[in-house]
Parts: sequence; structure tokens; C-alpha cells
Amino acid sequence: MTELSLRRYTGIFGLVATLISLTEIPLYFMYDGAPPQWDILTRVLVGIVGSTILIVFLVGFRLVICQGRPQLEWAATLVLVSGLMWLTFSMVAQSMEAGTAIVSKVPIDPTVDGVLAPGQFLLWGAIGRLMTTLFLSASGFAILRGRFMQAWLAWLAFVIALINLAFVPAMFFGYDAAQFYSAVGWGTTATAPVLVLWWIIIASILLLRTPAD
Repeated sequence: MTELSLRRYTGIFGLVATLISLTEIPLYFMYDGAPPQWDILTRVLVGIVGSTILIVFLVGFRLVICQGRPQLEWAATLVLVSGLMWLTFSMVAQSMEAGTAIVSKVPIDPTVDGVLAPGQFLLWGAIGRLMTTLFLSASGFAILRGRFMQAWLAWLAFVIALINLAFVPAMFFGYDAAQFYSAVGWGTTATAPVLVLWWIIIASILLLRTPAD
């Protein structure tokens, strides 16, 4: 596969994956209190489909970084591994959500209620934010050193990485999902990861529009 084709396919899969994943977010805010089962299972299905497609983007992005740049293979591997761990933790948390909703006899909010809910707090929160911080930091470093994409995209990655890092200590501020800054607050589990998705969207568009060197 040529570098131009690799960039094109990576960009396409990145766009498709992130646009699918973004449709999951509103489903978390459609209902006050416990949502119906169909809402929970639908958002989980959307999430795991988007994450699965995003794996293709991560593999492609690693290859884009490495093409003709063997000195950046370690950074590209960090991008891939941290991205895969982020998606893995998200899928585990979503599996807990779906399982809780399936077995519950009454309406339940599986993000904060049920025996499995506490196990999701760090997966959605501190651990997920650390993995996205590492993913963005490695991506920004690789872009600056490899010069295969615009430098401003690297600096944007660093800014969003710092924002994600700032949410790691939110685990000390309780578990009220209605708060912006808490272990599972909407800032920690929605705002910060959405910024990462938007960065991937921008990177995907640039991969599609910018010719290979």
C-alpha cells in the first residue's frame, strides 16, 4: 500500500469511527434519572462499534508515523498501545453497563447504580484520561519530529492532553455524575474524551486532504 493510500484509508476510518462514537454521547443525557433499557443498550452498541472501527484508525496512524521514519517507531507504538488501552477500558466499562441493564428488573442508571457501577468509575475517569493523555502526547511528539502533518495539530494534541490530565484527580471528588468535576462527572467522562474524538476528526480530515510527502 502506498503512503497516499494509507493516509486516505486511515483518515476515512478515523472519520467514520469518531462520527459514530459522537452519536453515543447524547444518549447519555436524554433522560433524567434511570434511562430505559433500550437507551442503555443502544448507546453501548454504538460505542463498541465506534471503538472497533477506531482500532483500524489507530493501526493505520501508527503506520503513517513509521513510514520512512524508523526513529519514530517507539512513539508510534506508544500511540497505538495507549489508544488500544483507552478503547479496551471503555469497552469493559460499557460491558458492565449493558450487563447491569440486562439483568436489572427495574429501571437503573448503570453508570452510578448497581454492584458493577463503582468498577467503572476509574475506567471512564482517571485511567481513561491517563491513556488519552499518553495517546495525545505521543501523537503530538511524533507529528513535531516527523513533520508528516501540520505542527499546529501537534500543539493542539498537547493542549487537549493537558486538559485530560487535569481530570485525573477528579477521582477524589466523589461520584456525582451531575457534577462537572468528579470521578464520573460529565466533565471527566464526556467533555474530556469528546475533545480527543474531535482531535481525531481533525487529524483524519488532514490525512485525507494533505498529500503524502
